[in-house]
Amino acid sequence: NFHLYTGRVCYLFENDKSYALHLPLIWLGNLTGAVLTAQLLMLTRLAPALTARAVLLCETKLSDNLGSSFILAVFCNLLIFIAVDGFKNHEHEIGKYLGLFFGVVAFILCGFEHCVANMFYIPAGMMTASAYGIAAEGLNIGTFILNNLIPATIGNIFGGVIVVGFLYWYLFLREKT
Repeated sequence: NFHLYTGRVCYLFENDKSYALHLPLIWLGNLTGAVLTAQLLMLTRLAPALTARAVLLCETKLSDNLGSSFILAVFCNLLIFIAVDGFKNHEHEIGKYLGLFFGVVAFILCGFEHCVANMFYIPAGMMTASAYGIAAEGLNIGTFILNNLIPATIGNIFGGVIVVGFLYWYLFLREKT
């Protein structure tokens, strides 16, 4: 029952209008929590060790084209839906956690775009680059929002709501007439 945007958005068609109106608040809450967590991480001994990896990850994600980011985000939320729905509906406890584990691990290993994960990783990379004086091309808030956060969010919505969520609702949950 956590309010992770990418999992919640998949169930848009199963819920009423108030659910849809609550989704932007969940997205903003996820953004706030992710950025605050990144800022707190900067106060720990882990910050210097993460610098090179975080900056490289940011440069890779922010230099990608919009179409690529969108497609990778669609695939991400296909796996998120499988993970969340498997956890939600599987009868056996082990099956619940295996579905969740494999769905999440698969999208991470594939390098798919998860807007909430990027809400943490990219600001963390920008903060570490700034804190340690690393010159990194394109690492700024505007590039993050335009080149990654918007296409990743739209792709996650499309993958979770349109591709999987709607088809799932249409095939299994809607009232048959």
